[in-house]
Amino acid sequence: MNDHRFWRRWGIAARLLAIAVLPASVMFVAVSAALYASTMEDVRRDVDERGQLVATALAQSSQYALVSGNTAYLATTLRDLLRADRSIACIVVNDRTGREVVSDCRRGASTAPDAFEVPVRIETLPEVDLFNPVPGGDATPPGQAVALRTVGLVRVSMSTAPVVEARRQALLWSFALVLAAAGVSCWIGLRLARQLRRTMVSVMAALRHIRKGHFDIRLANTHDGELGELQRTILQMASTLAATRHDLEQQVADRTRALQDAVDRLRQADHEKRRLIAHSNALVEEDRRRVALEIHDHLGAALISVRLEASALIARATSQGDDEVARGARRIATTAESLYSSTRSIVKSLRPEVIDTLGLAGAVEELVRGFDQVHPDCRFTFRADAGLPELRGEQAMPAYRVAQEALANVVKHARATRAVVTLGWEPDTGRVNLVVQDNGVGFDAAASGGTGVGLVGMRERVAAVGGELSLRSSEDEGTRVSVTFHARPPVV
Repeated sequence: MNDHRFWRRWGIAARLLAIAVLPASVMFVAVSAALYASTMEDVRRDVDERGQLVATALAQSSQYALVSGNTAYLATTLRDLLRADRSIACIVVNDRTGREVVSDCRRGASTAPDAFEVPVRIETLPEVDLFNPVPGGDATPPGQAVALRTVGLVRVSMSTAPVVEARRQALLWSFALVLAAAGVSCWIGLRLARQLRRTMVSVMAALRHIRKGHFDIRLANTHDGELGELQRTILQMASTLAATRHDLEQQVADRTRALQDAVDRLRQADHEKRRLIAHSNALVEEDRRRVALEIHDHLGAALISVRLEASALIARATSQGDDEVARGARRIATTAESLYSSTRSIVKSLRPEVIDTLGLAGAVEELVRGFDQVHPDCRFTFRADAGLPELRGEQAMPAYRVAQEALANVVKHARATRAVVTLGWEPDTGRVNLVVQDNGVGFDAAASGGTGVGLVGMRERVAAVGGELSLRSSEDEGTRVSVTFHARPPVV
């Protein structure tokens, strides 16, 4: 497993180098080992054959010298053999009793573990009766084998060193030839590996360019076979990816233009919608102002006149003692006073006069005070930052209407015991913040989506003057309505 991981960590250059060098190196080692083993086996076989041959020849040639006791001849023969063959390490000639007759050994020669021993035998002379010779003169009767007797033993010890030394030069030349063949194989393998590496490097560079999104690639050399097919496949893949990317970019560009056109149309429609809402709100406020003025100037004046006439009628009937007429006149005066109060309330709701006289802060404070007086079950509180600019008229009307709608929702739906209205001011940005918060039952804002008529109306009214409205509510945690708009709304 570790070897496998080690191989996987190799780069392509190291792998190609290993593929080129390792087989030649293994071949060199294997052939050299086989050549050395074969040479040593030949040397051993040659030495064995020589030892056996020398021992046999010496045994045959030393028969009569051993029998006759001619040790000088034997010593000369041994010396000549040692001088003639350097592979002979030692020669010993024993008599038939095993006593050493003559021996000669080479100095410093290493002997083989096994010595070659050959007995020295001679023919046994037949017994001849000189006084009664055998007819025909044959010494040995027909059909009878010649008898041999052992008169000694020749022991020859051989050394492989001289033979190895004699073949060392040839062995070295063989090693050199094998090494040269391995070197040529390595050189050829390296050349092929270098060409393959250049091809693989160009392929990897092309793949890196493709990974980076550059599909305009070129390969210097295109080969045949599997490498050529790989290169052609990469070129075809790059061409296909380039065409696909071009098509996708074209589609994205077309859809982006279409989306941009749709966004522009949507923005234009939203801009027109805001203009229409602002214009509609302005017309509504103008109609309310005109209706309120008409009610105040005509209906209010008429009711005041009726009340004055009824008061005069009461005084006259009382002076004349006409109680019934006086009671009727009082009912008329009371009804006229009630109608006048209702008229004042209607006029105030249609066009709050405090907007023009007190500004936004005063108008909202008056609105909160009115809710606090009319609805004793809930405590309404107003807070305003110091330095709040005086916003009057149409500039303050959207925030006032939002506060009015939010407080109405508190009364109708929240079942709250406390509601706080806060007017904040951001001098750095010139924005006014209106917050209406209660401790009522709340509702799931995510589930409802804020699609109520009142909420939609508040959002559209605030958006028409370039403001923002946010709603935060959850069950049993109350509701918080926040409105942010510029102190001087942009001209639409």
